[in-house]
Amino acid sequence: MTDLSARLERLTPAQRALLDRRLADRQRATSVGAIPRRARRDRARLTDAQERIWLHRQRQPDDPAHNVPSAWRLRGRLDLDALTRAVHAVMARHEVLRSTFELDGDQPVQVIHPHLPFAVRTIDLSDLPPERREEQMWQEARAEGNRPFYLHSGPLLRMLAIRLADDEHVLVRIFDHMIWDRASMGIFGQEVAGFYRAYVEGGTYDPPPLPIQYGDYAEWQPEWIEREVRVRHLPYWRRQLAGTPPARELPTDHPERRGATNRSGQHYFRLSPELTGALRRFAHEERTTLNVVLLAVWKFLLHRLTGAEDVVVGTNSSTRRRAETEPLMGLFLTMLPLRTTVRSELTFRELVAATRRTMTGALDHHDIPIGVILDELNIGRGVGLGALYRAAFIMVDFRHEAPLSMAGLDLEPLMLEKQTVTIDLSIGYFDEAGEDSVYGMIEYNADLFTVATIDRMWQQLDLLLHGAVATPDRPMAELPTPTGDGAER
Repeated sequence: MTDLSARLERLTPAQRALLDRRLADRQRATSVGAIPRRARRDRARLTDAQERIWLHRQRQPDDPAHNVPSAWRLRGRLDLDALTRAVHAVMARHEVLRSTFELDGDQPVQVIHPHLPFAVRTIDLSDLPPERREEQMWQEARAEGNRPFYLHSGPLLRMLAIRLADDEHVLVRIFDHMIWDRASMGIFGQEVAGFYRAYVEGGTYDPPPLPIQYGDYAEWQPEWIEREVRVRHLPYWRRQLAGTPPARELPTDHPERRGATNRSGQHYFRLSPELTGALRRFAHEERTTLNVVLLAVWKFLLHRLTGAEDVVVGTNSSTRRRAETEPLMGLFLTMLPLRTTVRSELTFRELVAATRRTMTGALDHHDIPIGVILDELNIGRGVGLGALYRAAFIMVDFRHEAPLSMAGLDLEPLMLEKQTVTIDLSIGYFDEAGEDSVYGMIEYNADLFTVATIDRMWQQLDLLLHGAVATPDRPMAELPTPTGDGAER
């Protein structure tokens, strides 16, 4: 049996159904013709996702909320010249990395430059005492991640190499979300690594030519919206979101501070192997995914916190459904508002079934820019997603992603968090290969919530996860809640 066959055999019915839907989407996308190359190569319109970010940045140009930071600890000899050349080679391949943004009349456009200067900035901390060195490294990394980009001035990516010793560096990488999504991270990493190896070892690296560029996709998108999105996907969202009430405010500690700084706070956690295993088994029994099971518990916690029975949670979804977009860097993301009726008398099994129906419908109609949904609901794009929901849910499955490697270097990923947020409250779960447990993070607006409040929120969520999977046919209202001292009642 091949590796692919073995992986297909291990899919749950829900995962197999999702794969079938995506293959059908791919076939449908192919049938409507290839994305053409645009005539004017030096500029392109903005995509719907870029336009939403553009509007935010016009109101708050110094806000680093759309910075996407990441960091690696590199052990071994780092060749900074080879790294810089490798980044230039990737920038030459991808127009979006050479793009800036400006107004053409009254319309924002992306301007593609033949070349943009790029250099890896360096800081040497090797002379500091070891304990001071690590502390200073984190200060420098966070400061770099929090430094804003300005859309009219490129490139919209930066790298900082922090030298800790001759054979140890921390490499900080920051991209602007205008040109970036999670899939872009893998594309950029693999291509930089390929060119870096070629320059270090004196070989060659020749990735396949790109079929189109991101600007071609941007110019094609309006036609696709009119021809397919409004016909195939919008009717579902019109029905699904009909009569949606305004987003219920979460109970916060300092509502008067809303919009003050939007500082980000994080609470990290890891589910035990026993709990993770129990949740996976329950998902399999219910013919669904771990994603759906965890989302159901998050929705119930939001119901418990707000009293709302009509619960809408945002989640992100990729719009890379066409073969020609898969090798491109760029922003191919939309947000899906997941609406479910949540009542305390529901059992966990019933709530998971309802959440599965919500997720299945959303995934069947995921290929829609959120701006199209906002327009349909008469929600101004300047108002934003806060009119639909105040909390988000994300699950990232790393289990089948190719590990990143660079010639002569051992890489250790570091958790470099964002310093500002665009939504009040979100939870992210991360599933990695070789791990028997899932880890996660609650990210919150630290202007609104105290650390103690988020700690109590996590205690509630932890109790709900344990109680729900242990007694799935018990009404959710009967599941325990923590007392003030952290004990359950």
